[in-house]
This record gives sequence, structure tokens and C-alpha cells, in this order.
Amino acid sequence: MQTRSIIGCIGVITILTLLTSMLASATETPLPVRSKTLLTLHWTDAQGAASKTRLTLQDLDNLPQTTRTLELPESLGMKGRHSWQGVSMSELIKLSGRSAESVRVVALNGYYASVPFDDLNNYDPLVAYRRDGKTLSIREKGPIILIYPFNKFKVLNQQTYINRSVWQINEIHIE
Repeated sequence: MQTRSIIGCIGVITILTLLTSMLASATETPLPVRSKTLLTLHWTDAQGAASKTRLTLQDLDNLPQTTRTLELPESLGMKGRHSWQGVSMSELIKLSGRSAESVRVVALNGYYASVPFDDLNNYDPLVAYRRDGKTLSIREKGPIILIYPFNKFKVLNQQTYINRSVWQINEIHIE
């Protein structure tokens, strides 16, 4: 008889603990997506100290926006003509207060490409985070993809520039 009482008490305590835990987690408000860091910019300031800034979706939305409608090269795996929205790479560099000789764009998996300063002047690549008005998910090669204006300059339709079109970007190093 005592064993049943003890087991019953343990069962009641377990159920109460689970209910309390569930109620506590149900009242926690998750952070809105707009407040998560999507992109970190890295640079060295004039005194040689490492600096960085973290940008959320809201921060990116507050910067001057650019929209380009184009079809990407087939090898990038995003068929069709789409409207891409984001920030010009040149605008992002302005946030550092530095000029750049090149920019190293780093993806979530560690892949990176160096984008020379001439590309910024000649082609003004877009740091895009929306396609057809929708924020890019990681599954859709987001949160950010670097897009060259392939439809505007035929010279861009070669492997060198396609390789620089990094997707799933989470860091940019201004060098």
C-alpha cells in the first residue's frame, strides 16, 4: 500500500513539473526574426584595431535599397527571372568609414570569395536578402546572396564572377 502511495506521489509531482515547464516555455516570447543578426561586417580601423558591426534585417532595411530584376546563371541553381532586393555592396562598405581594396564574402559553410574593388566600381554587386519580395531562407540560399548584374554586362557570364556570387553569406570582411 505504501509503495502505491509513493509511486502515485511521484507521478503527480512529475506531471506538475511537466505542466509548469510547458507553461513557462509557452509564455516566453521568441525573438522576432527582424532582431537576429543576419550579417557581420569586419574591418580594421585607422588605428589598426579590429572592428565589426552586426546587422539585423531591420538594419539592412534601413539602408538605401536597390532592386534588380534578372535571371541568374543556370549554374547558381535558381532558375527563372526574379526581382532581387538588397543593399549595394558599396553602401555596406560606407558603414565602416573605410575604403576597400577588396571584400571577402564568407558563407555559413566557410566558403569565401574575394571581390576586388574594381568589381564594386564597375558592376556594383548587390547584397540581396529578398527574392520576389520574400526574405531568403537558408534553404533558398539565404540569408544573403551576392548578385552581380549578369543581364547588364555580358562579361560577367564567366566562371570567375559566378564563383564570386556567394550565397548563404553571414560575414563580409572589408580589406
